[in-house]
Amino acid sequence: MIIQRIKIRNYKTYLSLDLDLTVSDERSIILIGGQNGGGKTTLFEAICGVLYGLKIQSKEQFTELLNDGARGREAPKIEIELYFSGQVLSSTKRYVMRRTYILNNSGKPVESVMLNMDGTIFTYGSASSARDRAEGEQQVNKIIRANLPEELSKYFLFDAMQTSELMKKNVFAQIIQDNIENVMGFKKFVQLRDCSERVQQGWAQRRLEAQQEAEAYDRLCEEKKALQKQREQNSANQDTIYRYLADIQDLYNAAKNGAAEAEAQRNKLLQITNQIKTIGERADNFCEELKSFVEEIEQNVFLSHLAYAMKEEIEQIAHLREAVRKEQENSYSADMLRDITHRLLQYMQSLSLCVPNIDEQNIVDHLVAEQQSLQTGDPYSYLDNIEVENLSMLQINNSYNSFPSLDRMRQDINDQLDDLENLNRQKASLESSLQQGNEELIKDYEHRKHLLEQLKSEAQEIESKIKAIDNKIHKFDIQIQQEPDPRYDTLVKLKTIFSEISSALLKRKKTQIEAEMKQQLNNLLLAYKGCIERVELSDTLEQFNIRLFHTHGNEISLTNLNAASKQIFIQVLLKVLRNLGDYNPPVMIDTVMGVLDEASRDALMEHYFPHLSTQTILLCTTSEIRKEKDYERLEPFIAKTYTLVRNVEEQCTAVEEGYFGVPLDLT
Repeated sequence: MIIQRIKIRNYKTYLSLDLDLTVSDERSIILIGGQNGGGKTTLFEAICGVLYGLKIQSKEQFTELLNDGARGREAPKIEIELYFSGQVLSSTKRYVMRRTYILNNSGKPVESVMLNMDGTIFTYGSASSARDRAEGEQQVNKIIRANLPEELSKYFLFDAMQTSELMKKNVFAQIIQDNIENVMGFKKFVQLRDCSERVQQGWAQRRLEAQQEAEAYDRLCEEKKALQKQREQNSANQDTIYRYLADIQDLYNAAKNGAAEAEAQRNKLLQITNQIKTIGERADNFCEELKSFVEEIEQNVFLSHLAYAMKEEIEQIAHLREAVRKEQENSYSADMLRDITHRLLQYMQSLSLCVPNIDEQNIVDHLVAEQQSLQTGDPYSYLDNIEVENLSMLQINNSYNSFPSLDRMRQDINDQLDDLENLNRQKASLESSLQQGNEELIKDYEHRKHLLEQLKSEAQEIESKIKAIDNKIHKFDIQIQQEPDPRYDTLVKLKTIFSEISSALLKRKKTQIEAEMKQQLNNLLLAYKGCIERVELSDTLEQFNIRLFHTHGNEISLTNLNAASKQIFIQVLLKVLRNLGDYNPPVMIDTVMGVLDEASRDALMEHYFPHLSTQTILLCTTSEIRKEKDYERLEPFIAKTYTLVRNVEEQCTAVEEGYFGVPLDLT
């Protein structure tokens, strides 16, 4: 996948943007500079937003994302358009992806999506019927997934500063495994293995003849399921404490050393309080949106579906009624016919053309009957005009089924609410420390560290119990296998097959990953530059691990690496997995230097960025890639340079060619 062009209209700091991002084989880097607040991160978010959607849930959120400089100048509309190319079955396809957001008459955000793939156009939108939207969204998502699935985008379109934050102690090993499983595509086979095991157990229960044995087997399966749930909860609790300890570790160290960090704690407290308030407001907004949805479900869902089903009949009714109306407009009333008849008879009698005393009413009645016989009959005469008007209004009713967006909002809010307890604990600890001094913070930190050790011990006990139950279940499985059953035998084999497939895929790439990791780390991991003897990956994904060994033979502890070295390690891993994975995505890095020191920066300039990807987009300030030193090293590999300039008066960002006034030399 290669991004060629991005166009933005009225999104956050961009009033209007049209940026050429094409690269060549020799020059694969796009360098975009800007001061803090200039729009670098917004550009990053726009590219992700056009691929996967901005997920605007409310009028307030739409207003926040709308460019301030556009207010009052033009209709409120956010539009993002991306031009890119990608390989599909060895054939290069060109795409134009556009997402447009407006507010409907009810003040609700409406999304319109268009994807042009080599002239074939796919569209859908919030105002589409549920069926049309689902079909269009499925087609578009399938195409986007073929180029870069959303779950993998975070590995290639990332903020280096956020990456360094994830490198905190105890989270590092899990991130390594997530990278391996997701980017290399192994995770789906692990999920298939677990699924086949559950199906196998269900079939085994049916095979056991004795009621007592069946109950015992069922009980063992339920115990295992409960223990697995405990294990998941234990892991979630550990992760919560890990993150809490990582977030507050700096304050703890400062408190331990007797440093006065009251101001930092107050800022942290304010930040957490605002997060808690925002979560509460979003939850309240969701409740209001849900209430509005329920109140308007008849109009926006039921009636719109009814109108869609009756569309042809309603159009026929309206057409016939209009034809009847026009004929009636062109016909004569009984009074007019009576007047005309009277005048005509007077004239003819004055000329002695007819006998006197002719019955005028008979003539009028005859003319009225003849006129009515010539008019079109109305088969829908049982409907009065108001009913016909209401039926016609159904066809133009601007209904909006907000259930998909509400469901996405629900998922987002659930994720935020899951973190709410952790935020409240942090807030309580900080408030307590500000009121009672650093002793409370230290006490709370060490208490939770003790809880973490208990959870680790409990996790080991749970694993032992699961293994013991597995052994008991296995005895039943042996008993069941004594009686031939092709279906059961197939289910037993499936679990093994999926495990073997994931392990075989890992083994196939294992040697290449180890070799490339060793080469890259010897160049970039400066703390052990040239001293890494080998990189060793586990043979299977269960209890997966990656280990480094020094040329002296000892193992290098990954968890003891400093923050800069951990960032380098993860970025090296991403580069290697990108080279060996099934996708060829661009790499886009915001705040490119993260927490790196001077020597690590130099290593990235020389050995990492020049050949990182077929397209590398770097977003940075002059303090990250310096004009006097770093820029000169990258210039031979740069295809285009831009500088984002914030216009405070116009409340928008403009783009200038060149890197902070330095023109690109393409010779």
